[in-house]
Amino acid sequence: MLVIDPDTCIDCTLCVEECPIRAIWPEDDLPEEYAEWTDKNRDLFEGGTNITEMSGPLDGAKTLEQIHEEEEAKGWDIADPA
Repeated sequence: MLVIDPDTCIDCTLCVEECPIRAIWPEDDLPEEYAEWTDKNRDLFEGGTNITEMSGPLDGAKTLEQIHEEEEAKGWDIADPA
C-alpha cells in the first residue's frame, strides 16, 4: 500500500489519474465510506519510506476489478474519482 504525505500534498490531483486502482481521491470528493482512511494515511505515512521511482504492482496487489467487486458486495455504489 502506498500513502501520501498529508503535510506536503497540495491537493493538485495529479496522482489521482496515476493510481491504477483509483484509490486516491481529491480531499473534497472523498466518499464517506473511505473517510476513515484520511487519518490512517497520516498514521501510516509516519513510518513509511519515500518512493521516488515508479515500479510495478506489489505481490498480492488487488486489481481495480477486484476492488469494485468488494465494494459491490458491501452494497456500496462508488464511482471512480474524477
